[in-house]
Amino acid sequence: MIRWRAFFRQRQNWLALLLIGLFVGTAVAAPIIAPPNDPESRVPFKSVGQTFTRLPEPPSAEHPLGTVPQIENLPQFGIAPGQDAFYNWDVFFTLIWGTRSALQFGLVVTVLTAVFGIIVGSVGAYTGGWVERLLMAITDAFLAFPVLGAIWIIQRTLFTAVFNPFLEPETLRWWELFLYNFKVSPIMLGLILFSWMPYARLTNSSIAQLRQSEFVTAARSMGATGPRILFRHLLPNAIAPTIVLMAKDVGGMVIWAAAFIFIGFGGEVAWAIVLVGSRDFALGLGGNPFIYWWTFLPIATAITLFGLGWNLLGDGLNRAMNPHLK
Repeated sequence: MIRWRAFFRQRQNWLALLLIGLFVGTAVAAPIIAPPNDPESRVPFKSVGQTFTRLPEPPSAEHPLGTVPQIENLPQFGIAPGQDAFYNWDVFFTLIWGTRSALQFGLVVTVLTAVFGIIVGSVGAYTGGWVERLLMAITDAFLAFPVLGAIWIIQRTLFTAVFNPFLEPETLRWWELFLYNFKVSPIMLGLILFSWMPYARLTNSSIAQLRQSEFVTAARSMGATGPRILFRHLLPNAIAPTIVLMAKDVGGMVIWAAAFIFIGFGGEVAWAIVLVGSRDFALGLGGNPFIYWWTFLPIATAITLFGLGWNLLGDGLNRAMNPHLK
C-alpha cells in the first residue's frame, strides 16, 4: 500500500513528478512547440538545409539547437537509403518529438516485460513443486545470458529481412510481417525477452512468503479457487516491489536502448539516433565535443533527465511502500 502523504512529503518525489510531467507535457504539445512541415507527419526528424559537406550547423534563430547530418538508412521511420541524404536534421525538433518515442518505448517494453515476468513468478510460486523449480531454472538460465549477445543474435537472425527498405511485405513470413507492421526493433524484442527475470524472481519470492498466510487459508476454507486466490488475494499483496521496479525500468529501458543504438544496433528511440549522427563530430578523429557541443549535449541531457526522473519516482514509491526504510 502506498502511503501518499509520506510520498508527497519528500522533495525528491516532487522533482521526479516535475521531470516526468515535463516530458509528458512536451510529448503532448509537440505539434505546437515544434510544428512539422507536414501536419499529418509523426516522424521525429525534420530535414533542413541542403548541404554537400555534411557538417553540422551551429544554433541560430531558425534552428535554436543547430543541426546534425542526417543518417541515410532509417527504414523503421520510412527513410530509405539515399533519400534526403544531403540534408541535416533539426536537433530541437527531434528533442521535442523524441519524447514521444522515448515514452512509448519505455512504457511498452516495461509493461510487456513486467506482465510476462509476473505471470511466470506467480504461477511458479502458487503451484510450487516441480513447476516452480522448472520455471525458476528457466529464469536463472535467461539471467545468465548476456543481453548484448541476445540482441545481436536477434538482429542477425530475425531482422535481416524485416528492416530491408526494399522489401515487399507479401514475401514476409507471418512472424516477419508482425514485426514489420508493429515496427518492432531487435532492441525492443531483446529487452522484452531478456529483462523479465527480475520481475519473476520478485513476484515468486513475495507470493512464496504469502501463500501460507492466514488470509489465504481462510480463502481456501471458503471454497475459493486457485486462480481467484492468486489474482484476488496474493498478487495485490505481492505487487509492490514490482511497481517500484517498473517505475525505474521505464527510464532504464530508454537508456539501454540509447546505448545499444549508439554502438550500432537499429532502434526506434529518436534521441539516440541523433546521437549516432553526432558521433563523428564528438568522438571522431576530426571531431571536437567543445566545438560541436550542440550535436550531442541537448539530447544527452534529455536522456539523462528522463532516466533520473523515473529512477527518483521508483525510489520514492519504494519509501512510501516500506515505512521502515529511512
